[in-house]
Amino acid sequence: MSIVNLKKQNARGVYPSLLDRQELRQQEYGFIDMALRGTDGILSGVNQGVISQSWGAPATQIPVFSKNVTAATVGTMTCTFPSKDADAALVNVTFVQAHTGFRIIPRLTDQSDIVTEAQDFMRQFSDAEEGLANFLEAQILAAVDAAKATTYNSAFVGAAAKYPLLADALQVAAADVDFFLNDGKSIMQADDFSRNNLEVIGDAQLASFVSQYVNQGSGNGTNTAFQFNGYTFTYSNTVATSAAAVSTGYIMPAGSVGIVAKVSPDAAANRESMSDGIRWSVEQSDLMGIPMSLMVKDECADVSAITGNADDTNALVKSFQMGMSVAILTPYNTGTNGGIKKFDYLP
Repeated sequence: MSIVNLKKQNARGVYPSLLDRQELRQQEYGFIDMALRGTDGILSGVNQGVISQSWGAPATQIPVFSKNVTAATVGTMTCTFPSKDADAALVNVTFVQAHTGFRIIPRLTDQSDIVTEAQDFMRQFSDAEEGLANFLEAQILAAVDAAKATTYNSAFVGAAAKYPLLADALQVAAADVDFFLNDGKSIMQADDFSRNNLEVIGDAQLASFVSQYVNQGSGNGTNTAFQFNGYTFTYSNTVATSAAAVSTGYIMPAGSVGIVAKVSPDAAANRESMSDGIRWSVEQSDLMGIPMSLMVKDECADVSAITGNADDTNALVKSFQMGMSVAILTPYNTGTNGGIKKFDYLP
């Protein structure tokens, strides 16, 4: 045998290599983060528990009161009493649901000198979790957009005013962008919302505007930094920039959106089906901050066509499913001038 057959084979590195860091990047989940911060502000802990334990209930309902303020009658009281009653309602809670999955074939990593089964699992789990997070981020955006104000009491807003509306979004001309967030507090105040403890979430371009103006302090020719007190800023690439705009975002009081998840009873009880090889459990998502239902199935399969090894006709295959059921909560309002305000920065 020639020594050529003993030449060095392919030089292979080890994993993790860090070479794939950009490939494996994730978006910024601004809506999920904002909803997690806001959950305790939009719903009491007791009612969060009602939602999380509501699996199997025909409907999940949260009680609310409607504001019913009438003008006071001028003059002294009489012997005639008002017949006014309180107005109450039950708000139906709706859930968004999604699931995804993957499989692990231990024989593949058994025959690899680079990747372990644990690395294979974590990579696929991370990708599946990201898919669920992308779905939830988009669903929270949709809920926020559906709850946005369509009417305003502020004199700043209107067809002939400083900020006209287009598709219910405040149109901010380029000349007014510098101090829009200062006006934003007055717009909120005109609808009886606080000027402080406000959330702003927007697209990637909004971060550029915020970074510029928040650093224009009293030492500059024009001070734009003063207006940023009372705001918390978050960003999400899920926000679609409006067609004629350079940036799109939302202003709202803190606690204007929240999320509560529920899991299946089987997952909560860690049940298993011995005959089917299926196990249920609860997995806390670090990416989304909510519990998920996890299903795992073990089975025997012929994986020789996958591994390229003719002997792999009786291999273990581990199949995984991850699912979530999440209630997205936005404020109860009978009026159309609620606290969620959409805006567009124009070029």
